[in-house]
Amino acid sequence: MILDIDIGNSYAKWRLTDGAVVYQSGSQATQSISDGLELPSGVSISRVRLSSVASDSLQGDLVAQMKSQFNAEVTAAKVSSSTAGVICGYDDPSSLGIDRWLAMVASYSRYQASVLVVDAGSAMTLDLVSAEGRHIGGYILPGLTLMRDALWGGTDRVKVDADATSCGIDPAQDTAAAVNRGSLLASIAVIEKLLVQYQSNLVVTGGDAKQLLPYLKGKVDYQPNLVIDGLALGVVSTTKL
Repeated sequence: MILDIDIGNSYAKWRLTDGAVVYQSGSQATQSISDGLELPSGVSISRVRLSSVASDSLQGDLVAQMKSQFNAEVTAAKVSSSTAGVICGYDDPSSLGIDRWLAMVASYSRYQASVLVVDAGSAMTLDLVSAEGRHIGGYILPGLTLMRDALWGGTDRVKVDADATSCGIDPAQDTAAAVNRGSLLASIAVIEKLLVQYQSNLVVTGGDAKQLLPYLKGKVDYQPNLVIDGLALGVVSTTKL
């Protein structure tokens, strides 16, 4: 079986496949990887494909587990100047996050047309790919939680429960709701502005995506495992670990 792993800033997702069949999938907090990736018992894994934005030490712990527990070949995806018809827009491709690259490759492979790829995670990334497959460029914003945390740390009186939910985008009548709704509205406004300007297919992923979806107009393609989908294509450049 092949194990595809997407290690993000907050969570690590994995998917185990046998040919075209998805055997099982799961996720856990990224920091818990140091104690081992939680996988089903009794499985045989021959190959591991990895996308990681985590620290080298966490990645090293994971690689050690895969080799000792399964004797599996482990490869890490890396950004190249072009892959599967997508041309990287960065002068230095290695400085682009691998998660963003895989999400773009997966989205463009799906549509073969212009796409706006939004990953609403700890940070919110937005990347534009033209109809011809050229990465026009992108944006990185604080995610919803980071926006709230910034107000918490940078002001004396704007304190918001980190577990508070946004409860919509209408004008708020209390401070906590004002912060949550303002953060959500800011994220939505950026997405809608780019869609008006570039007229692209919208693909959304990430842990906060479901908070955005009810307020995005038009067709929205929600793909919760977009980075893993990019890994599974098996077309990106890799480095053996």
